[in-house]
Amino acid sequence: MKINKQLFTTVLVLLVVCTLTVFASTANAQQNTTYDFSISSTNHGVNEASIYTLIITNTGDTNLVNVNITVPESYTNIADVAVTSQAWSVTYANGMISLVNQTSSGLANSKSVTITFKATNPVTAGTYDWSSNAVDVTGTVENVVSNHTLAITSLLPMFTIFAIAAVIAFANSGVNKVLVGYFVGWDQYRVMQKEMAEHHKETMAAARANDQKRMEKLKRKQSQINNMQAKMMKPQMIQIGISFVYIIVWFLVLIPVFGTTSIAYLPGIGSLPVIWLYPILSFFLGFLFQRILGINPIEM
Repeated sequence: MKINKQLFTTVLVLLVVCTLTVFASTANAQQNTTYDFSISSTNHGVNEASIYTLIITNTGDTNLVNVNITVPESYTNIADVAVTSQAWSVTYANGMISLVNQTSSGLANSKSVTITFKATNPVTAGTYDWSSNAVDVTGTVENVVSNHTLAITSLLPMFTIFAIAAVIAFANSGVNKVLVGYFVGWDQYRVMQKEMAEHHKETMAAARANDQKRMEKLKRKQSQINNMQAKMMKPQMIQIGISFVYIIVWFLVLIPVFGTTSIAYLPGIGSLPVIWLYPILSFFLGFLFQRILGINPIEM
């Protein structure tokens, strides 16, 4: 194994990990309508408690008399819904915040009404649409959709999962190296691996060339190759049993602890909960440690 290849592998894995820790950004988009609907919160983190502020501003010529706002269903624990103006009453039921004006005039041009409430953010990072509809004094209804983006604001879960995956991958690779040395011997393992690779390469070349004479010669060596494979399978069979540690930690520890909360964000794919993140990290870290420990010294 050449050092430059090991370095390349290390850099590749680190780049993947760094990509996985990219934060999602926050945004608040708005259409050009006769009233504005803005959203802000004290906490943009996924699965975090936050205080939300919704502001309705009349930008048209007709006064507004009531407004209904639909809270995305992924938001939970909605509580303490309040309106800052005594001219309005507010109620919340079944995911809907309803504002009703208590005066005969309604909300005039350039005037605003503000709603506040507590909520627990969704567990998945991304942009969530909040729809609203307002009714003016003439009975005209207008719909406005605003959006609010939730981000992954803490790297602690990512580092925790990374550390657990790294420890298990290193231990698994170390045990594999010990087993190969005990059952096969590393010098013999390298020789057998090289012979098997050459035999496979020659067999493919003979098949492509339709060289029957060469194929017959290679077949006579197949029993020797099978014996090599059987000998090399002994440590691998034991390793399969040890590898169940990955699954045990994955299903019985990490998934119950982190649930479906977004841990990392992969551009082009989206947010990743632990059920996907842990196998990805385990695969790349396992590959990295195998290279570092020299478990795959011969290029196939």
